[in-house]
Amino acid sequence: MNGKIISLTMVLLLAVLTLSANMANPFGPHSITAQLVPAGKAKVLRERIDIHLVRDSLDYDDKSQFNIEYIIHAEENIDFPLVFLALNLDGLEKVTINQKEIKSVPLDPSDTKFSFLRFKDGYYEISYGKAEWERINLSDAFYFTAKLHKGENSIKVQYRAFMGYDRRDILTKYQIEYLLFPSKYWSSFGPIDLYLHTGNKMKAYAQDLGVPKAQTDTLVHWIIESTGKQDSFKIEVGEKISFPAKILLWINPEVLALIGSILLLYFHIRYIYKKYKTGAYRYALLLGNLIVPASFYGFCWFWTSLANYLVNGIFEHNARGYILLVMFTLPLIYITYDLALFVVDRSIRAKFQKKQPE
Repeated sequence: MNGKIISLTMVLLLAVLTLSANMANPFGPHSITAQLVPAGKAKVLRERIDIHLVRDSLDYDDKSQFNIEYIIHAEENIDFPLVFLALNLDGLEKVTINQKEIKSVPLDPSDTKFSFLRFKDGYYEISYGKAEWERINLSDAFYFTAKLHKGENSIKVQYRAFMGYDRRDILTKYQIEYLLFPSKYWSSFGPIDLYLHTGNKMKAYAQDLGVPKAQTDTLVHWIIESTGKQDSFKIEVGEKISFPAKILLWINPEVLALIGSILLLYFHIRYIYKKYKTGAYRYALLLGNLIVPASFYGFCWFWTSLANYLVNGIFEHNARGYILLVMFTLPLIYITYDLALFVVDRSIRAKFQKKQPE
């Protein structure tokens, strides 16, 4: 008997896992951006990164607005080529050199002035030094020349990036990723001040930068003294939610649905037992076979919709492909469950028949 109950529980667990299945790409667009890459040697005294979480007025997606300033020391007046690497970015909004705005352009391999760019073995490569080359995609690189004067110079770069997210999540958590590896190609690279401006509605849920230097309800400040072996940093942000929503998401709606289904399974077997013990509940097997398998998805829909309401204000199941998933898997669950409970019913009946006096 216990073995059959465990087998049925495993079937329900498999159904829980299939709820996370998706019939289409579940992930939103994601940008990965990086520090400026020098095509020569120079010193970065310090870098300041301000990341603001903003809502795009055209597509209403949440995005990250980067405002970055480099303080660079030059030994003499020079024209200094710089490359900005980014994945899934339309371009730079604004580049300012010592308070003067300039334009950035995509890398063009036919332009002979790009002595730091070469084509080798079917790939484009960019030079970071005398003998160091890295492969890049030209569509992910933007170029500009900074006219630096002797002493300290300010280079400011502004752009808006996509934050990756999983559409299946009830609480959408956005991914911010920034590459730090270009710092090793400068002559020296000073500390990085990173400011994450979350605003009143958002917060940082996870990050790999360590303990913040300072933190308030609307701002988180980190100082990266040295990048060392850290090639990038990642920050996960999302909306602030209520305490009941936190509890429900921590337990997990699918787990609650599984618990509900196991309870119904217990009562189903209990009433089958009573059917043979008392003679009542003649239709216990039939009714349970009709209700329990379908109620599992009913529980899933209810708890997920409730969580979605507490987080997003909409009482609906947001899993993509959910209806199609139910159509494909529910018949299998019905067949498995009904056959298993039929065996349970026959076992209980045989048990009572043995007890009856001959």
